[in-house]
Amino acid sequence: PPTPSAAPSAQSFASTPQLTSTTAPGKIFASRSELQQHYKSDWHRYNLKRREASLPMLNEKDFQYRLEAALALRKESEGRQERTGVDHLGKVSKIGGKKE
Repeated sequence: PPTPSAAPSAQSFASTPQLTSTTAPGKIFASRSELQQHYKSDWHRYNLKRREASLPMLNEKDFQYRLEAALALRKESEGRQERTGVDHLGKVSKIGGKKE
């Protein structure tokens, strides 16, 4: 008679539930705690807003790309405001930091 193998069969892997989230397309989470961390992430919140707007979910790579681009724009904008002395309302700062 054949001896039982110590390795799990392909069938047992197929029946093991995978931890996924609709707000994390293509991602399989290794543990429940990793999935819980995802639910607290900016990526999850961003994709929830996209779902509300009937837009497709972004995978992690595309989300990181957009996040980095947005942060770079913010940094550039803040640098421009410092150089010009004009705030987001178009008010010019006086010397000493007081606005008109």
